[in-house]
Amino acid sequence: MPGYSRSMLDAAEDNEDIEMEEMTVFTADEEKVNLLLQEGTVTKRTDSEGDVAEDSDNSTAVSHRRRKTKRQTWKNVFVIGFAFMISFSAYGGLQALQSSINCNEGLGFASLITVYMSLILSGLFLPNAVIRLLGVKWTIVCCTACYIVYPLANFRPSWYTMIPASVVVGLAASPLWTSEGIYVSASAYILTDVSDKENAGAMLGRVFGFTGFLFNLHGIFGNFISATVYRELLTPEERHHEEPGVVYTCGASNCRDTNGNSTSYCYPPPLSATAVVLVIFISLYFVAILMLLFFLDKLPEDKEQRIKDTPLLASTVQTMILWKDYRLWMLVPIMMSDGLRVGVLNGDFSESYVSCGIGVEYVGYVVLCSFIMQALASYPSGLLTKYIGRLPQLAFGVALDCVLIIVMLLWDPDDRVELYFLIAAGWGVTHALIIVQLKSFLGLFYPDKPSAAFANFHLWGAVGSCVSFAMSLMFCVSTKLYILFCFQLIALALYAVVECIFKKREKGKPGSL
Repeated sequence: MPGYSRSMLDAAEDNEDIEMEEMTVFTADEEKVNLLLQEGTVTKRTDSEGDVAEDSDNSTAVSHRRRKTKRQTWKNVFVIGFAFMISFSAYGGLQALQSSINCNEGLGFASLITVYMSLILSGLFLPNAVIRLLGVKWTIVCCTACYIVYPLANFRPSWYTMIPASVVVGLAASPLWTSEGIYVSASAYILTDVSDKENAGAMLGRVFGFTGFLFNLHGIFGNFISATVYRELLTPEERHHEEPGVVYTCGASNCRDTNGNSTSYCYPPPLSATAVVLVIFISLYFVAILMLLFFLDKLPEDKEQRIKDTPLLASTVQTMILWKDYRLWMLVPIMMSDGLRVGVLNGDFSESYVSCGIGVEYVGYVVLCSFIMQALASYPSGLLTKYIGRLPQLAFGVALDCVLIIVMLLWDPDDRVELYFLIAAGWGVTHALIIVQLKSFLGLFYPDKPSAAFANFHLWGAVGSCVSFAMSLMFCVSTKLYILFCFQLIALALYAVVECIFKKREKGKPGSL
């Protein structure tokens, strides 16, 4: 498809000026004109022949061009949002299954650790270099295509297939998300130029809100697909298999190794069923790539050139520029807690509770429940900030986290399906409260360095996930839960201190910076 560009707007305005200059404007003394009209010597020109008609035609043409640009830009916003929703439905659904379908020797956990370690390195060094080389659109297309290697590796899961595939995914992740943010931001500014009603800030919020809504649907669709396929294809024996004479431990007592004997429940579903899931996920990737190839227009040349003029290691500098601020280090624990929570839900809870207790076919449904509650809790959390502030909501989120951890420590998983969904729903609410409030606080606390603040947010979240998956290979589930319990309380206490510093700064007290 032909690409749109910001030059369309400039051309429209230039054409308008040229047409106005070429118009012949006749001026006369007002009394003479009236006299001639009264005598009938001259007559008024009709609208179709006069300047008023020409002005109307020009205004209509400009308005038409603006509407066309607006439609084309919103089309691009929808394409990129929908394509990301499709592709991450595949990746998110497969990530939630790793600890269950690749549980032998901890391969699933190891692959997730590798993804996040590669993502950390990628975020520091690769985004600007890749985008300068390929451009924004082709970075999105090529990095999305890189994700296909992950489901392909799962057809023959081994250390020689999964680890290299995980490296590729991790390295592609950061350029992908950086280019997506650049594209959506540029689209918002183009829409601002053709809109007379909204400023840039309002339009940015509107566009990012729309793409964010589409993206968050991935957790629902991806997990629903995997859960439905396994439920339809697996026999009752395959859903929850127990080897004769082998004692498995579920829940908090699940350990990787005890005196040389693994007590971890590990019975992957048949490859025939998993292959169906993988084929569907690969198909989703191809649909997303084709959408991006044929329906996503390239960014305007001036936007692309601005990126090429950005220093090569700008993303690295932006991330590290805040490391000299001691207050950021006080926020690192609560930023890491998000990644730790993701590791518990997608790793320990999926394997040691859901798969072990009621079967792998329920993993997708349970994780889906968590995403639904996260979506439902996010918007009310933002509204409540005006009335009760951030700290009470964060305190409630951490308290709920601690309650869930205590339940998981004391509960021996059984066949009461509703309990698994309740715990997952609780994790979803906690995740929404902490993410919404922490992001809003970072934007307020670092108003002049928002890029650096959010770069650190994603970096330390990835570190948290990496640590969480690594602990799953080294410790029993109970040990990890105790560590998470204490870490959450420390993180909340440190955040409360920084919140107090922020309030003092807002009141203008000296020495608070």
